[in-house]
Amino acid sequence: MFLLLSSTEGWSTDFQKELDVYNGTFGVSKLIKFQKPAILVTERGMGKRRRLRGNKKRMFRSEPCTNCEELEGFVSPSEIDDEIRRMVGKYRGGSGAENVAIQQARGVIETGLYPEFISGAHCPEIDSEKWAIDYSHKRGRAALHRGVDIPQPRGTPIRAVADGIVVGRFLNKGRKDGIAVFLRHTPEQTGLKFWTYSQYTHLQEMSPLPIGAKVKIGVEIGKTSNTGRMGRRIRRDALHFAIFYSAYPEWSNDGSIVTPKKGYFMDPNAFYRLQPPYDSQSMLKLPKNQKAVPIPYMRTNGSFVPMETKRIWPYPCE
Repeated sequence: MFLLLSSTEGWSTDFQKELDVYNGTFGVSKLIKFQKPAILVTERGMGKRRRLRGNKKRMFRSEPCTNCEELEGFVSPSEIDDEIRRMVGKYRGGSGAENVAIQQARGVIETGLYPEFISGAHCPEIDSEKWAIDYSHKRGRAALHRGVDIPQPRGTPIRAVADGIVVGRFLNKGRKDGIAVFLRHTPEQTGLKFWTYSQYTHLQEMSPLPIGAKVKIGVEIGKTSNTGRMGRRIRRDALHFAIFYSAYPEWSNDGSIVTPKKGYFMDPNAFYRLQPPYDSQSMLKLPKNQKAVPIPYMRTNGSFVPMETKRIWPYPCE
């Protein structure tokens, strides 16, 4: 068992408790009592939709990932709280005020962080589709953007942001997500003090990497596109990039989504910070002069900046 022995000064109280629980400080784990978010995205156009749905808010039905069963940390989907499925948006009706409240409590709030590429490199940048912005106008009901979008020409290779293992591959037919791949990263692989999961969405085609494939930092895991159900507007070619994290190594894949045990969302910019905090509530309180995040990356020639980095931007830089 990997023990989290490093200092965690700067964490929010809730996540600090989870780290302490995992290390045995408090003994038996208990569910966290999450604080009410200060601001809740306004819900729009709910009347008709609610009448159509009634009171049914069932989970999407899908087949569990049998190829995941032998992988480190995998547990049955039944061992993951429904609250986590609401967090990742895979409850039927993934948006909506109730789900948004859970998502905000578990990290989907704007932090003010922004990338600052080391040595002034020219890197593909996040466009207007930034972390945790209000998506209600796109969904017709309360919704948040649970990641960042990085536009690139169709077919541009997307790179693994750290060493890891493939724990999810989803076609997401009929859904907005489009083709998606998930990697799981251990603390040793990232240099962080917890388990992280990177999500790459709207891929051009399913990645050839199978479930259980071990990948090295910088390896191609898919190509850029705009797959997924669209509304009236054609979606531009871009990577939707998201990060989950958890103090616990357990996770599941029910055939629809990867769900880390007692997981949280992280501002993807924060994934590259070298020191805590990483939780959104704490990062929101950082002074303005600490909002820029130095971003490590891979050059187009395959070298890394800095050379010893364990985390990189999902596209090469020049």
